[in-house]
Amino acid sequence: MPPMTRRATPAPPTAVDIRDAVRLTISFRPHTRRVAHLRHIAGALLREGGIAEGVVETVQLLVSEIVTNAVVHGAGDRVRFSISYDGGGDVLIEADDGRPAPVGVRHPAADDESGRGRSCCRSRRRCWRPDRGC
Repeated sequence: MPPMTRRATPAPPTAVDIRDAVRLTISFRPHTRRVAHLRHIAGALLREGGIAEGVVETVQLLVSEIVTNAVVHGAGDRVRFSISYDGGGDVLIEADDGRPAPVGVRHPAADDESGRGRSCCRSRRRCWRPDRGC
């Protein structure tokens, strides 16, 4: 499997402190093992920025749900994942899976093993924009 493609805008070490703002975008071929990789990357990025552990754990859960949906239900041969922190407390998580339109929210039965990802995201976020992410 080819390595993930990473794109970041480097800044001089003294110009931007990670606690001010950061954005990371990664493009990769869809594979379920990427879910754990991106959950770890997101956690490390936010911890480095001084984000509270409870928030980091929530963001990692959301990353897992969003990336899993993109990998499992995506239409393209690449997934573009992005996470950004604006320094003011807002974290934006995005995944572009090549689908032309957002996936609808399912209403699973109590014994269904899947179908709860979007509901999980909506219940743990402050702002939900299905066209952009959690």
